[in-house]
Amino acid sequence: MLVKNKIGFYTATALVIANMIGTGVFTSLGFQTALLPSVTVVLLLWLCGGVIAICGGLSYVELARLFPGSGGEYHYISNTYSINAAKIVGLVSIIAGFSGPVALAGIALGAHVGQLYPHINVKLIAFCAISFVTLFHCFNLKIASGFQLLSTTLKLLLIVIFIICGYFSSVNYLDLSFRETDQKLLISKGFLSSLVYVSFAYSGWNASIYIFNEIDRPVKNIKKSIVWGTLIVTVLYIFLNVIFLKVIPLANTTGVIEIGALAASSIFGTIGGKIASAIISLLLVSTISAMVWTGPRVIDAMLPRLKKKPVPLHAVIIQYGITVLLLFTGTFEHILSYTGVALSLSSCVAVSILFFKHKAVSKLSLLIALIYIFATLWSCYYLIFM
Repeated sequence: MLVKNKIGFYTATALVIANMIGTGVFTSLGFQTALLPSVTVVLLLWLCGGVIAICGGLSYVELARLFPGSGGEYHYISNTYSINAAKIVGLVSIIAGFSGPVALAGIALGAHVGQLYPHINVKLIAFCAISFVTLFHCFNLKIASGFQLLSTTLKLLLIVIFIICGYFSSVNYLDLSFRETDQKLLISKGFLSSLVYVSFAYSGWNASIYIFNEIDRPVKNIKKSIVWGTLIVTVLYIFLNVIFLKVIPLANTTGVIEIGALAASSIFGTIGGKIASAIISLLLVSTISAMVWTGPRVIDAMLPRLKKKPVPLHAVIIQYGITVLLLFTGTFEHILSYTGVALSLSSCVAVSILFFKHKAVSKLSLLIALIYIFATLWSCYYLIFM
């Protein structure tokens, strides 16, 4: 919805949902089950990821209230710490928060197209998809917001249909029993390091804060969009993983990137699986679109000397160049690991600002911020050093 050349609550929420639902939920499960061979523990992992995302989202709502304006972490840190620190975090946000995830979404899209055409070049398909969507966002805000709202609505509808079909599927490998070994898994290195992958799948809960200046009644609508968007995605993620683990034997998920296509093949058969792969590819176009929209706003904030326009064309082109570079120089798992850690650390720096502004922030908000920082740093520590 566009209100007086600004977007409203529904489009802002669609932007949050589209940023969150993408590569991670359809591709990262195989990395988690390799470390956590338990259906129950994996589902608890995704629930923990949702709680952490909500804590992070509420913390960013406070940051948006204290520091009105677009640009995300760069904007907040430049107003609290120093411009140099803001530039470092801004670069991390551009690369790890947007360019990296766009490259990952492109690779995942290519992998699902590869289910239809096995001999096709995955990265070439990714390059074509990213190029098309980037070109699309070189136009005006009305076209971009309309496409985002429509594509996200379609995405949610297709995911709900997928979940319902999986639920009524006769295939059932789901084992929700909680064993004694599962208790050890909950406090294991595998659980904590897997939490980074899951946090990456939830990343995007702060999408609407990057376009603060383009939102009608921004403080109110940003809060609503982040809370509702994150809650909706948390519920969908848990149900999606229940379906994945219901229709695919746990051992068969280990190390597999195309989890969505594999689950679809189990539910719908060979032909239906191919159709579902095509649908998942279309869903990832919506994810790419959302990040191509929000990411350049960080670059635009970092380049204040350039003339501001409704669509920051220069910033869109810069992000496109970084994305293509990552696409052709990194492997899927390496990009996923590095972007997950870098993005988590960057968000912790931003949330830490609330403790310097504690007089203007409630005790409950500070407690939520502390939970987010502690959980995020703990999982990053285990992934890097243990």
